[in-house]
Amino acid sequence: MADLQPPSSLSTFRLRRRTPGTFLLVPCPRLGRSIRCQGQLEAAAAVTLVACPLVRDIQEQPVVVWYRWKEKSGGLQIELLESPPSKRPRPQHGEGCSYIVPDFLVSMTDGRKRLVEVKASSRLGRPLAERKLAVARVFAAHCGGTFHLVTEKELFSSPLVSNHRLLSRYASIGQDEILSERLIRTVPAQGVSLAELAVVVDHEPSSPELRVHVFHLLAVGRLSFDPRLRPFDDQTLLYPQGVISWDPFDSVWAPSGSWTGGPSVWSASSPPIGSLPKTSNSS
Repeated sequence: MADLQPPSSLSTFRLRRRTPGTFLLVPCPRLGRSIRCQGQLEAAAAVTLVACPLVRDIQEQPVVVWYRWKEKSGGLQIELLESPPSKRPRPQHGEGCSYIVPDFLVSMTDGRKRLVEVKASSRLGRPLAERKLAVARVFAAHCGGTFHLVTEKELFSSPLVSNHRLLSRYASIGQDEILSERLIRTVPAQGVSLAELAVVVDHEPSSPELRVHVFHLLAVGRLSFDPRLRPFDDQTLLYPQGVISWDPFDSVWAPSGSWTGGPSVWSASSPPIGSLPKTSNSS
């Protein structure tokens, strides 16, 4: 059985040619490379993962999970496989053998592992999609991680993505280090709004010079704020480096959990570890 091992800094991304969408790169300075994404939704998720201070590592398409499935009375049974079958059996009515490749494996600074699948909500009612998501849930639980299904609803229900897309434009912009250091020294541990900070340093809140410096300091982590609360504006509270630490997996990306009730879902060389409701036959 494959395990949720800490990913390397190298991408294992393979372009899924049958999947519609655009191939996109999201820069990740902490890994020294870009996160490769297929489609706008994956890219939006990657923007959030790259910005999260509690994310240590990110790997795209981290593992191939093979499984067998079979329709049973009242439900569907899934068996995780130790390795790919020597010969893939021909699909039959009500049963088959296939695999999934989750979108992201995320390692947190506390050692926890998150398996993430990004899908448009319009696809969730399809039997094949439901089966693949169930396999991902079971695999993550079997390996000691948590599974997170992220759709456009989770991605865009808060200002997380828009705030960090804004800040990412300023990560590499040249700075007046004297002004930057003054801003850093001025921001108190209890926080200060951008409007209040501007008064202290003799700038208007809308001053391009001030905003560029603040955005850059936030983008590189020399100042902190909570990007989940509101779109960035003059009333956004700024804090010193490291004071604010946020985690999308504890809020808008909470674990998707496992199905309950219905027939067993079992894994090779392991006891039953989950269940899911009946779906119609699909390959």
